[in-house]
Amino acid sequence: MELRQIDHFLAVVEEGSFTRAAARVFMVQSSLSASLLNLERELGTELFIRGRRGAELTEAGQAFLAPARAARDEAGRARDAVAEVKGLLRGSVRIATVPTALPRRLDLIETIRRFQKEHPGVHVQVVPSDSTSMVGLVSDGQVDFAITPRVDGMSAGLRFEPLISVDLVLVCPAGHRLAGRRDVEPTELVDEAIIDLPCGWRSRELFDRVFAERGLQRQVTLEVDDWYGILSMVQRGLGISYGPRICIDTAVFGAAEVATLADAPEWELGVVSRDEALRGAAGRAFLAAYLEQRRVTGPVAELAGGHE
Repeated sequence: MELRQIDHFLAVVEEGSFTRAAARVFMVQSSLSASLLNLERELGTELFIRGRRGAELTEAGQAFLAPARAARDEAGRARDAVAEVKGLLRGSVRIATVPTALPRRLDLIETIRRFQKEHPGVHVQVVPSDSTSMVGLVSDGQVDFAITPRVDGMSAGLRFEPLISVDLVLVCPAGHRLAGRRDVEPTELVDEAIIDLPCGWRSRELFDRVFAERGLQRQVTLEVDDWYGILSMVQRGLGISYGPRICIDTAVFGAAEVATLADAPEWELGVVSRDEALRGAAGRAFLAAYLEQRRVTGPVAELAGGHE
């Protein structure tokens, strides 16, 4: 069994299809399939159910998954140890992040630009995901760390380092009866047309909790898994929505206005990671560079408040 075969197996598992996995490991699909068939012959069993729904793991594949990830992690640590002795930094960094328009002081772009200039041998991959799934990616070791809203029930093996904390607000079309209002009561929203984020997004979880805590019922009629799409719909009068004020760019979405919620829940964004020893050298270096970039650019408090 070769390490590259394990990498190919995990690529299919994590991408969900042979086509996407082949693109990820820079191979044609036929070569990837041949590599995995050789692995299956060596193990004496099929690892995947191949069908229209993509690549699903067999029972044997499920049993092989944890040892395969452990082998990949061990090999990565071995390469990192040698690279650190030689004064090099190689390998890969996988970062999960919310597909939300974060302010420049919180996004990854500047850190990626500087990091790749200083460490051209490191492959950086950014993985978009919802906040709930993102924590699982960190816990399973599929990513080095995540920049994500805080979620409830995070396991003891994970660490959350807060970057910012702001209230959830309403976003309304210009001229809407709630636009610019302060301390809007949830009872005023029951009959409103609301453009919802999908379940799994922290903002949706917090917004649903506001109604549940007051025993209010509302009907969900429109869900959009794209923050820019939601803001565009709000501007065009399809309804109101909600989210952290810091992610509402009024320079781009000038026809959207903000209203505050009474007793608004707090939305926190931070870095989720595992124990320091479990991350590779490249992951540790990138995270240190990101936090340093945050320190240099300063706090974002004026972006979080001020406009509400």
